[in-house]
Amino acid sequence: MATSFFLNRRWLNRILTIFCGVLLSSLCLSGVNAQTTETQVITPKVPVMLDGRKLFKVGETGNFTAQERANNINGLLQEKLDKNLLQGQSVNVTVQQQEGQTVLKVNNRYLVSVTEADLIPGMMPQEQAEIWQNQVKLALEKSLRERTPTYRNWAVKMMAIAFCITLIIQGGLFWLCRRYQRQQQLYKQNSGSLKLLGLLLLQIAVWLGFIYYGLNLFPVLRRGLYQVNYLIGNTFTARMFKLGEVPISLNRILLIAIATVILWLVSNGLTQFFKRRILPLAGVDRSLQDSITFFVQYGLLFLGFLLILNAGGVDFQSIAILLSVIGVGIGFGLQNIAKDFISGLILIVARPIKIGELVQVGEFQGLVQRIGARTTEISHIDRYIITLPNSRFIEGEVLNWNRSGLTRVKTYVGVSYDSDIDFVYKVLQAASQVEHPDILRHPPPKVKFRGFGESELRFRVVAFIQDPLKEPKVRTHLYNQIEKYLKKYGVKIPYPQRDLHVKTPEISPVVQTWLKANDADFNLYKTPLEAAVHSGEEPVVQDEYDWDAIVTAMRGENGVEIKDRRFQFKVFPKVFLGSEAVNWFMKYEKATREEAILIGQLMLQQGIIHHVLDEHDFKDEPLFYRFYLDEDSTISTQQMRQRNRYRDEMGIEPEENQNIFPEHERDSPQLD
Repeated sequence: MATSFFLNRRWLNRILTIFCGVLLSSLCLSGVNAQTTETQVITPKVPVMLDGRKLFKVGETGNFTAQERANNINGLLQEKLDKNLLQGQSVNVTVQQQEGQTVLKVNNRYLVSVTEADLIPGMMPQEQAEIWQNQVKLALEKSLRERTPTYRNWAVKMMAIAFCITLIIQGGLFWLCRRYQRQQQLYKQNSGSLKLLGLLLLQIAVWLGFIYYGLNLFPVLRRGLYQVNYLIGNTFTARMFKLGEVPISLNRILLIAIATVILWLVSNGLTQFFKRRILPLAGVDRSLQDSITFFVQYGLLFLGFLLILNAGGVDFQSIAILLSVIGVGIGFGLQNIAKDFISGLILIVARPIKIGELVQVGEFQGLVQRIGARTTEISHIDRYIITLPNSRFIEGEVLNWNRSGLTRVKTYVGVSYDSDIDFVYKVLQAASQVEHPDILRHPPPKVKFRGFGESELRFRVVAFIQDPLKEPKVRTHLYNQIEKYLKKYGVKIPYPQRDLHVKTPEISPVVQTWLKANDADFNLYKTPLEAAVHSGEEPVVQDEYDWDAIVTAMRGENGVEIKDRRFQFKVFPKVFLGSEAVNWFMKYEKATREEAILIGQLMLQQGIIHHVLDEHDFKDEPLFYRFYLDEDSTISTQQMRQRNRYRDEMGIEPEENQNIFPEHERDSPQLD
């Protein structure tokens, strides 16, 4: 039940993410449509501002644009405000009728006329003027109050309080960042973390909020902030060019780009759901699933991009003309540049290689430093940079040392023909098991007998590492240990040998007569195995899985976190998470993720641990597992029967589990 909940919750999170992406994309496209409608039908209005505060909006009238009217009104209001501060005049805002128009005056000086372009639908000019009168009066009074010493002292105090609150929040966020970073270092997780990214963005948002709040406390700073916002807004909304009959602005381009990114995320989530949930239920062969998923994903991307362009008001005829011009340019000699550019897009989107990976392209080998639009740079081990066209990574064969997650370090050893093969195998196995921080314990080092040379028996020693850059250092370590162990156990490394046969039939009887006369007992026909000489000490070869040591370490001080955990309304005592156990195996047992999962599965098969409900095998998921040593001695007969039934289904023999309980539990009558 717990597992199904976690799996369902994972897919529920993905579905919610897709739904939010579709909703956000719809909002972006609705913003593009709204901008198109506003540009084509509705005349835009410009706000009237005083000390950075928006009062009301005015439209164009007669020979004056909306911007010109707003600038005139802003200047008059600022002038009245400055005169009041210098001369101490009171501010009087009135509504009057002048030449058949409703006008607004400040201290009997004309401010603005209420026109048809300014009216809110369904409102009379007199009502509109009275609303504006109240807004202008309140804004002038607030501006005058903000220029008093009392307000300035209050603003400074609020600024100091806001700064202290910001520091407290930043301290808490910094503590959370350090905590997540320590967790990543503890479990050696080098990949990115959405939690850390979210905390970093939250820290930036808190500082920006503090700055925004501080600027809004002071009229002069608030006025400058409005000018910056207005300049940025004009930059994004100004028309850059026209595509057909549609004006294209930076705002429209960004909205289309955001909608495209959301489309990519949504299509990727849908195709993954289609691949993992729909196709297996349909019985589609696994070899065809990737092909079907590829066409479905890029079909969704193509149709979705067309819908985005259509919703954005882009003229497809103009795009066709632009593409035809680009095609003519490519046809006249830009084939190689276009090929490298398209290959660069494939490298960025499909990501067959990544920055920091060790690759080999033809005769060149090095770390990927940069993937550009046309070329890719790799750094050679001799510290020089190689620039290669992107097409070489797409058209040719690329050897990627990082993609499999494992790198094999091979060393070859030759020993004398007089050596015992089984003994040499043990010596080399013991030498390869010497502790090294970069050599993985799971999978363990391997020793293989590779054949017969001209003057030696050839062996190969293979160790596994995760960082391919550590290969030279690990190979040196292996050779050093092999040399020490061969010398320690008397295994000889032969020199190149040549046998010289001299046929002298006349001398042989003389030699035999001399040996008999001197009672010499030399056996000229000893077998190589009988002539093998080594010390009487046998090398110690460690088992691949020392279950007693592993269990003791897991339950020790630096082991997995075993505690009571709650799921819904039930508490499971003395359990640990499968995902935490996998991370522990990777750190303390020096295993890859696949080998760590295999260790957990073997522990379950050996009857050392089990799923709390006996419903699942060991998985790298937040599932609850428990050591049999932590089982409650009062386990019911019905639960034991259910567990035995599960073991029978899993093919676990009873004798594998008969010694997993403490003595007092095995003697309990409730375990019959």
